[in-house]
Amino acid sequence: MPKLNPFQALQAKPEYISQVTANSANFDSDSEIAAELKKNPLSFLHVTRNHLLRSENVQSLSTLFENSKEYFSQLIEKEIVKPTEGDIFYVYRQTHDDVSHTGIIGLCDIVDYQRNRIRKHEHTRPSTEMFVANLMETVNMIGEPLLLSHHHKQSLEDLLRWVIQTEPNISFEKKGKGHQIWVINDPDIIRAIQTEVGAMEDFYIMDGHHRAASVSNLYHESEDESKRYCMAYLLDSSQLKISSFHRLVKVDSMNDVVLFEQLRSHFWVEEVPDYAVHPEHKGEFILKCSSGSYRLQLKEAREQLDVRELENHVLSNIFQISDSRLDDRISFISTQDELTDAIIESQLPNTYLFLLHPCTFEDIALISDNDEFMPPKSTFVEPKCDSGLFIQPYGE
Repeated sequence: MPKLNPFQALQAKPEYISQVTANSANFDSDSEIAAELKKNPLSFLHVTRNHLLRSENVQSLSTLFENSKEYFSQLIEKEIVKPTEGDIFYVYRQTHDDVSHTGIIGLCDIVDYQRNRIRKHEHTRPSTEMFVANLMETVNMIGEPLLLSHHHKQSLEDLLRWVIQTEPNISFEKKGKGHQIWVINDPDIIRAIQTEVGAMEDFYIMDGHHRAASVSNLYHESEDESKRYCMAYLLDSSQLKISSFHRLVKVDSMNDVVLFEQLRSHFWVEEVPDYAVHPEHKGEFILKCSSGSYRLQLKEAREQLDVRELENHVLSNIFQISDSRLDDRISFISTQDELTDAIIESQLPNTYLFLLHPCTFEDIALISDNDEFMPPKSTFVEPKCDSGLFIQPYGE
């Protein structure tokens, strides 16, 4: 059974926390991030994006890491960031578009990951693992938790609902998101949380596969107990919002008559109004292109995931895209703004937008339990925890 432990965390003081926390996804370009870095010396973006302050935009990784370390050291020295008093859990609630997600911030044991009690569903890249590991080792902290989930457990949900009846210790809004944080230092509540969590069979990684792999590698190499644990945001599966990554495909030339002939080998094809955007059921896709909008319904489902059906029957067989991670003819669409732009772009010749129905937590859990891997960009899972909101001291 996987464990979740309380820990002595680092956190920005309430009067600074909204300035420190950061999410690069809130910016449309590197130039916007650079402007934020110049304007806000406390932004946690100084950890991973400090190279954008240099006009040449090129530095060695060692320089980037040392700049990150210097930034974080300044936060400590100026007491912008301070340690908590003793070992704690956080209960963290994020609200966006009137939807709230509530879970626990603690430390997971990377040995559980190595023993497959924390289950994964994505491949990782060694180069990214190395970058993340070097950054953590240089700066001696982890500034963003893994996003872990578990099968529904009503008794734990009831306990967290009881906790959040009290006033939060920290509450603020930033970039359209509301953040509420309860510091859990009562030994009885800590034990109650650990008892509830200890009865679970497995955790499932929803976001942070590279971070988990990096910590696992570092602990495997050193067997240093100070490198054994990784900060995690643990949520009940009922608290997740799972959306699809849609696919926008641009090719040099494609005959639509030939395209639809090939599609009909595996799909029932029906023209639909242009306002149709979201597929209603598993096994159903919406295609938007210059000739109109179409519903594609699988004739025979052979895979657990719709995204695999699309990869096999359409991207690979029709467009000859053998690896969607590396092929620059395909773009992945997740946010509403990106989708709006993609729908407009799909009206251009030789441009095809495929909209997918989201998979479920049960789909992800089954893939993980079978030790299988999902195609790249299969799910967009919320909530996303901003960097620097919670900080774990890491290493010596």
